[in-house]
Parts: sequence; structure tokens; C-alpha cells
Amino acid sequence: MKLNVGLIGCGSIATSAHVPALQRLTAVVQVRRVCDIRAAAAESVAQTLGATWTTDHRTLLDDPHIDAVVITTPEFLHAEQAIAAAEAGKHVLCEKPMARTLAEADAMIAAARAAGVQLMIAHSRRFTGRYRQAHALLEAGAIGQPVLVRENERRPRVAGPGGPVSGWRPDPDKDTTWYAQARYAAGTAFHIGVHEMDLLRWFAGAEARSVYMESKMTDPRQEVPDTVTLQVRFENGALGACDIFTHAPADYPIHHEFEVFGTEGMLRSRDLDSLALTRFDGEGADFPTAAESLLLVRDAYALEQRLFFESILNGTPVPLDPRESRAALELALAAIQSSATGQHVSLPLDVA
Repeated sequence: MKLNVGLIGCGSIATSAHVPALQRLTAVVQVRRVCDIRAAAAESVAQTLGATWTTDHRTLLDDPHIDAVVITTPEFLHAEQAIAAAEAGKHVLCEKPMARTLAEADAMIAAARAAGVQLMIAHSRRFTGRYRQAHALLEAGAIGQPVLVRENERRPRVAGPGGPVSGWRPDPDKDTTWYAQARYAAGTAFHIGVHEMDLLRWFAGAEARSVYMESKMTDPRQEVPDTVTLQVRFENGALGACDIFTHAPADYPIHHEFEVFGTEGMLRSRDLDSLALTRFDGEGADFPTAAESLLLVRDAYALEQRLFFESILNGTPVPLDPRESRAALELALAAIQSSATGQHVSLPLDVA
């Protein structure tokens, strides 16, 4: 048996990760229709997947033959579209961050529960081989109890001033995508950092009790912070630390370094440079980058999707409970609040 699937959003995360994953899962799913407000983007992805296309997600949701949807739109649309999908009887796999607010996240969970459909948020790093292996070792007691969890991330700037910019550009007068604009996004701590929030929680094995974050706008085109450093204290005494820099030279390789220090040892996982010594300057890197294999991206998204779709077919719980994603969202929102006030912020937050 195959599931009929709809794809809502044909931007960069869809074309780079979700579409290739769907192409690998033809034994489980058939993509019936795709949607994007940009007709050219929708038509291009539809041709790739052998599907029909529309510019209105409501048209897609009105299709009675679609069993499930994959939502890969900006986060300010997640709640509206996920709730509409649930009310239409569709199972929902939605990109992270889950929503803009905790109230929206709660509404998504409630809508899925009321409709009797599955809801999962696409935290891809939960499905990345190296993190899964590290977590299994931690769970087996290989390094004792977690004391400090660190996740650092470095990314190249999207493009220089006046250069090409991928992704949705809601304002034609700006050469930045939606996630650099305050009307649509909250910045790196939200758009990228929610990955780190989820990993810190997962490996600490406890709920966060406080967070402190500093942030800045490195790129003059940014309207929201693009560089952050933060610290988290968990209820079991473990500490979390993270810094994210997204303004490296244009051809700098995306880089992650993850460490867990325990009472009996430590685990480390990081992207390796291709050469022992590498030079970076305004022209970029002097060796080919390997973004295609970063974190085994395509394997992670294919596994994420396959396990989600199999949970529907088998009538079993999804592999990542949406309440886990809500908790990562809460930590990201608390970090943003900390940066704005200059104070440590305690959790849980009030729902507003």
C-alpha cells in the first residue's frame, strides 16, 4: 500500500532535502500534488516528482485522495497550514521550527489530536546517523551521565550584496530571503538554532530550566540576529552551550562540531575538513566543499520521512512526538527573550 502525498512549499529546503527524499521513497509514497505561491517553483518540482501543481494550498488540501502532506514553508505559515491540513483529515509532517509561538504549537497538536491524524515536526538531526549513534552510546551508559553538551555551527553567508539569493524573497527591493527580514523571521536562534535546542535537550536528557543568550547582526542586510552564543542549564544539572555563526566567507563549508562530556568519558562528532590546512578569504575556500554530504542530509531526510509514513501505514506513534518539538521551540523563544532583555530566562514560559 502506498500513501498519496502532497507537498506544500517548493523552496530551498524542499528542493535540497525533501524532494530527493521523496524520490527515494516511491515504494511507500506517491506524490500527487505540490504547491507554492510561485508558479514557476511549483511547476518545476511537480515535473521532478511527476505530480500536478497549484499555487493555493487549500486546493491541495481539498483533494480527497491525498493522505498526508509535507509542509516546507516558512515558519510563520506552519500553524495555519498544519491546522488546515489536520482539519482536512491529512497527516502532517511539518518543517521546523514548529511554529512562531507556543500557542500556535499547542493549537497544531490539538488540531491533529481532534482529527485523529499524525503530526510530526521535521527535526532532521534526530535522524542523522552520527547523532543517533552518539545518543545510543549515551543511553547505554558509555560515558556516564551527561555533564556538558556543546553544539557549534558555522555557515557561509548566503550571498554577497547584490549577489544571487536562493529561497523566497517576499520583498523585491531587498536582496535577502524571508529569514533575514523581521516581518517574517526571528533570526538564527529560531531558524537554525532550534536544531541545536533540540539536540541539547535530547542529549542532556532533561528539560531546560534557564537560558542566557547574546546575539548580534553581523550582516548589514540583516534585520534579525545572524550570530548567537548561548548557555542552558537543565533540571538534572547538565549544562548546554552553543554558538552559531552564519556570516563566514561565501564558500566556507558548513561546519558542525558536537560534543557530550560525561562523568565517565566524552563523545565528539564533527564535519572534517578536506585538508589539514585550509585557507579562507574573500574569494572563498581553496578546496571543494562538501555541503551535499553534510550530516548525510539526504539519508537523514529519507529516514525521517520513511519512519513518519510507516507510522501512518502501521498505525503506530510517530518517531518524534510533537511535544518534543514544542519543547525545542520553547527553548528557542526563551533564548530570544534573553537576548532582548539581557537577562537569564527561566523555563517553562507562559503560553501567550
